[in-house]
Formats: sequence, structure tokens, C-alpha cells
Amino acid sequence: MKIVHRINLDVAGGVENQFLAFLQHPLAKAPVRHDLIYASGIVTSLAAEIRPHIDHAKSYKRWRGVKLPRRPQRLREARMAALVEASAADVLLSWSGFAREALVVAARQTKTPLVYREGGGAWFEHDPDAAERFMKEMRGAICNTHASMRMLQLKWGYSGPAKVCMGGIRPSVMAAADESGRTAAGGERKRIGVAARLASEKGVCLALHTLKHLRHAGLDCVLDIAGDGPDRAGLESLAADLAVEDSVRFRGLVRDMPAFYRSLDLLLHPALQEPLGNVTIEAQAFGVPVVAARVDGMAETILEDQTGRTVAADQPYNRYPKFGGARSVMQSARVYDPDTDALRPVDFVHPQALADAIIDILGDAGRAQAMSGAARAHAREAFSFDRYMAGFMHSIKEYAATE
Repeated sequence: MKIVHRINLDVAGGVENQFLAFLQHPLAKAPVRHDLIYASGIVTSLAAEIRPHIDHAKSYKRWRGVKLPRRPQRLREARMAALVEASAADVLLSWSGFAREALVVAARQTKTPLVYREGGGAWFEHDPDAAERFMKEMRGAICNTHASMRMLQLKWGYSGPAKVCMGGIRPSVMAAADESGRTAAGGERKRIGVAARLASEKGVCLALHTLKHLRHAGLDCVLDIAGDGPDRAGLESLAADLAVEDSVRFRGLVRDMPAFYRSLDLLLHPALQEPLGNVTIEAQAFGVPVVAARVDGMAETILEDQTGRTVAADQPYNRYPKFGGARSVMQSARVYDPDTDALRPVDFVHPQALADAIIDILGDAGRAQAMSGAARAHAREAFSFDRYMAGFMHSIKEYAATE
């Protein structure tokens, strides 16, 4: 089997690292072969690891060294179709690129089955007609959570074949989790971590307000923030305004995430939307309890009151600016509610509710220890990458074989 992958690799985020782990897995190796169609380039930190697994890697935005203009659209569409044709692949696999007209054109012209891997693309706003054409061409969808599948179905009306392959923990991360235990101090001062892109939809401003509530409640704690992004300066200013800057460390992009997870007593993830939340499952692999917003796929990653806690997002979005939030280009207007199996307007979790959940866990040493052990076991049972890959590859082959 040969797969031609369409994925943007300009940054090294969650889906990009999942793609690398996919290529490195034994089930994706020979006799399976791979071609890659990217946009503008491949980020340096991933390029050297990705290229050995790829037969051919080409940009659909460039032809013979010349950048193709965005308009007329047919130039890039023709380039995409030519690359898919040259690949002679059995499957055209789109990684979270939803409602992409160039993929529709390429699949139709080359008669290559189009399979869509949903891990966030359905949350964004798209032209309804483009979405309809894309879904009509899709041979099937592979979704990383039940929430991802339902977003595709409820928001866009997709009624075709869809399978849930629950996201797995990358083998390199799990191996690091197995090597040694946590290094959190275990003393009076608790270390709470946030790992996210510093952009408004990730709710990091809420974590700073949560820290203020925790300090007022008498919990001796510090907040470690791993990640960078457009909101960093504003968040640093907010920390000063809240008078918590002495208990916050902005660590920027952290290369050694296993060391980061090991240092934590708890991971806080107050995102306003999150198809899966790789950080929530990775932290649990290291025995770190998680407190997260109960929205989208995050409720599927945590065993409630066993490995952590999810907190209802019940604050109206129009109040978000009062906490330092702003509308992001990545923010969806609607999210998936796991309790009602329906879409609802995006809201956010009140920081006081997050603080209460954290205190319930960290304020009881026995409970925190029990959750730590349960989190380690849950991560290994529920988020096996081998299981994820077996389901993923089976789904690709099944879709490729159907008409």
C-alpha cells in the first residue's frame, strides 16, 4: 500500500508530532510506502526525522522553484492534482485539513480515495459549499475522539463512514514515562503545570486567575507554563496585574517535556476547545493528575475523580475578556458538549471552580497519591499507541478497498 499524506508541517505541534510517530511505527513501514505533500516547508526540528520515512516530499505551493499565487485557485489545485497523480498512491490522507478544495479536485481527477483524519479541522469555520464538496468526496473519516466524530457530524452534517481511533501516546513519550518516576518535590509547595500554545483559545489566562484563587485559599504553589505563542507578553502582563508573577514561570518552548511532566504535582488544562488534548493523556502517563475543562474530547481522556477532574464550562463567552481572554482566529464559535451529545456556544470555566478542584486533589495527600497511580495505569490501558496504529491502519485499508 502507498499513502500520499497532505499535512502542514510549518510548526511542531500536536498533529505534526503524531504524524512523525505514525511514520516511525512498525505498522507504517514496508511494505507500506509514503509520499508527502506539504504547504510552505517542514519545520527544522522534524525534517530530519520525517524524511527517511518518505519517498517523495513536495510543496503544492511551489513549482520548479516558483511560488504559485493564491489566485487563481486553479494553479495550486492543478499542482496538487499533479502531485497526487505522480504518487500513484492507493489513498490520499488529509491530516485535519477539512474542506480543502484542492484535495477534492485532486481526488476526483486522479480517482484516488480521499480519507480524512479529523483531529481539529472540523472545529474551524469553513465555506459550507466547500465543506459539502469535501465530505461528498471523502471515502471515510478517522477521528481521534468521539467528540471529533460528533463535531464532524453535528456541525457539518457528515453522514458517511467514520471510525474513532482514540489518540495514543507517542512511544517516545511513553518510554520516558516508564524509565523513571516523578520528580515533583512532594513537599509543602505544589507545582502546577500548564502546557499549551499561548493563544487565547487555550485558556492560559484562566490558569493565572486560578493561581490567584489558590494563593488566597492558602495553597502554597507555583505555576509552570510550557509553551509559547502570540499571547505571551499579554499573559506576563496579566500575571503582574494579578500580583502572582513571583509564582509563575514562563518556560517557553520546552524540548524535554518528560522532565516537565515529572516535575509536576498536577496538570491544569482550562482550554475553551480541545478535540483531544495530548498533554492531558501524556501527563497521566507520568502519574500526574489532571484538572481540565469539561468540553469536547477532554472528558474522554480523564477518568472522573479517579485520574483527575473535569470542570463545567459554564461562564458565558462575553465575559472572557474580563479575565484577559480575546477571540482567537483558532477559536470555534461552537464546541461539543459531552453530557448532552450536542453542540453549544463556546463558554469557559470559572477560575474559582478550577481552584476548588485543584484544592480537592492536592489538599488531600492520599487522594493525590491514589490519582497518580490510577493515572499511570489509565494512560497505559486506554492510550496505547500500538492499539491506535492498528485501528488507524485497518481503517485506511478498509476505506481504500471500498467504493
